[in-house]
Amino acid sequence: MNPRLAMIRSPVESRYRSSDDIVLSSMPIREDTDRARLSRFGDDRWYMTPGIFQTRARHVFSQLDFTNIGCPIERLTAKEYIFASLNHRLADPSSRLRPAAARVALRDLQRFMDFARERLGRFEAAMIDQDMIDAYRSSLITGTSASPRQITRYLKPTVELRRLAPYLTCGGLTFLPWGGRTLYRVAGCGPRGDENRTPRIPEPVIGALLHWSLKYIDLFSADIFAARAELDALEMRFAARQGRTRDVVASMTAWIDERRRMGRGVPVWSDPVKIGGTASALLSGGKLKGDVVNMRLMGLQSGLNHTAIYASGEARSRLSRAIEELGVEQGGMDTVVSIDPDTGLPWRGRFDQYSLIEEEKHLQAAAYVLCAYLTGMRDGEVQAMRPGCVARALSADGMIERLAVHSTIYKHRGTRGELAEWITIEPVDRAVAVAERLAAHHRRQRDADDLWLILDRRSSAAGRGIPGIVRQINRFRAALDDRHGTAEQPAIPLVNGRIWSFNTRQFRRTLAWYIANRPFGVVAGKIQYKHASVAMFDGYAGSSASGFRQEVEQERALGQLDDVVAQYEAHRRGERLAGPAVSRLAAEYDRVERELDPFPGRIADTGRVRAMLAHLARTLHVGHLNDCFFEPATALCLDRINVKERTAPALSRCAPDRCPNSCITTRHLPIWEASIAEAETLLQDKRLPRFQREALQRDNERKRRLIAPLKAGAAS
Repeated sequence: MNPRLAMIRSPVESRYRSSDDIVLSSMPIREDTDRARLSRFGDDRWYMTPGIFQTRARHVFSQLDFTNIGCPIERLTAKEYIFASLNHRLADPSSRLRPAAARVALRDLQRFMDFARERLGRFEAAMIDQDMIDAYRSSLITGTSASPRQITRYLKPTVELRRLAPYLTCGGLTFLPWGGRTLYRVAGCGPRGDENRTPRIPEPVIGALLHWSLKYIDLFSADIFAARAELDALEMRFAARQGRTRDVVASMTAWIDERRRMGRGVPVWSDPVKIGGTASALLSGGKLKGDVVNMRLMGLQSGLNHTAIYASGEARSRLSRAIEELGVEQGGMDTVVSIDPDTGLPWRGRFDQYSLIEEEKHLQAAAYVLCAYLTGMRDGEVQAMRPGCVARALSADGMIERLAVHSTIYKHRGTRGELAEWITIEPVDRAVAVAERLAAHHRRQRDADDLWLILDRRSSAAGRGIPGIVRQINRFRAALDDRHGTAEQPAIPLVNGRIWSFNTRQFRRTLAWYIANRPFGVVAGKIQYKHASVAMFDGYAGSSASGFRQEVEQERALGQLDDVVAQYEAHRRGERLAGPAVSRLAAEYDRVERELDPFPGRIADTGRVRAMLAHLARTLHVGHLNDCFFEPATALCLDRINVKERTAPALSRCAPDRCPNSCITTRHLPIWEASIAEAETLLQDKRLPRFQREALQRDNERKRRLIAPLKAGAAS
């Protein structure tokens, strides 16, 4: 028998590792780690938590379980594979495996080992050849719904088993997979483009979400915190009475008399369907239905254990008569709910224990949305925030007060990350203050110092952020639609007839696009994107580290080209533009159309259209009253002495009706119409001096002439 095969078929020990070798020996370790309890190579469960610094890391990713690998050879190979990936730097440029990614790496390796075992009868790296890994690739493409990028990741063990072969007792692959071609090409990924593939949130959707998020922070939060204080006080008082003997019937009678005096009914759950009953069936066969009647709240308010109420026939009988006399009240807590100024009605019904927890989660989601969207921070950076992370300071000239959020960047910054700050605006400060109050209640019950915590006393993921924040944001959206919208008009608008599904990456990308391409657009709360960009970029210490400014510039280039292509398509449809630059733009669009569409019915390639219009996009600067296709030689806004030094227009000095670079689109039309209407209002004042009246009339005539082509196009 081949001695190598005999060795492989028998249990073996690692040639390269001792059972006492510390798994995270080459990794930075958290300061709160007990080093004596670090996982060792001989353990069958390895804990990555000491090497994971990111707050948002899910608890499930912190443990590697080798006990489910039955074959001793496979188990040893898996251990050596992960150990080497974590600790060894090889001559190639590949970086070491991060502890937070170790569990996924192990799962991908096991997927490949399972495939090899099915083909060979056992996993043996020396018997794997190019035909087998080709078959593995084919099985991934045809047998799964994985994207090419996912398949790239699934194929990585084939390359790593070759790369890490010197550290594997049973050996690795003996050939160079796919002749050294990159897995990216092998998996069938297309060329990497510069454009961010994350979808932008449409403006109506993000505007509505921010509107309700600000409402929760500025208005509804006071009621939620008051209800939490009420419930905490009830629970503390109830706990203090534990052990004291109370007359159940007398206490129940006193509680009913108090409800009668206040003109309030017997508490039922705010949403009994979720709890397990319906509000229309409080009594069943003469018995109280505890899944509808809020017995627990009654117990807290009366000082009785709710089981004692059930146990007393007389107490149940009196409660049944109270329901018939007083009726019921959804919620049942005492906290008064504020009036929504937009409707003149309470923004929700009274709280109960269940609805309070739900509203706290919605409030936390609202705080997260404001922090993520109005700072441009990534999810990991938001979730790395700590209480007290917002600081106020004056600018270098002492004239501007800045708000800075301090947190940690992890992307491309190693395991520990890098401290940085983000200059932001006032709503973020209010959102952080609300998040701190929410977390404070739960920090008292856990050993955690995080700003973002799972608001659930039963959670075991203390101190590790909110792994399910995406689900929480989408539940927040669903709750807004249920309470404040209709099927025809939900609170968060539909997109092409469908509900928008949020994820955390969308916020950063959307903000960058609007700052770059719609700087004068207004988001919820009358926050202007231009104001947000000035605040975030003025002395923005975190700009280079976080990469947000670079993303804004990338989005500016993409957005400029999108706008020019949109103008071109509108020109082809016969829609009109206005402003002195119209003739130049029309000539360019006609030239492109002639070159791209020489035959009737031919569809031009989109990429070619964008390529031929790119020269216009590079000069486009979006403005409040107009767009500028900037040419320094003809720009009226520039100081003639410094023309050669300018690369962008001075939009504050723009003459949109006279400058040859100026173009006005239908997007600008409402601003011009509002300006004309404002002047007409002033002209109605009979006390207006003649010279001012004539100046306003001339100005309005000039504006009307300027936008006349747009009005004519809209009319047609």
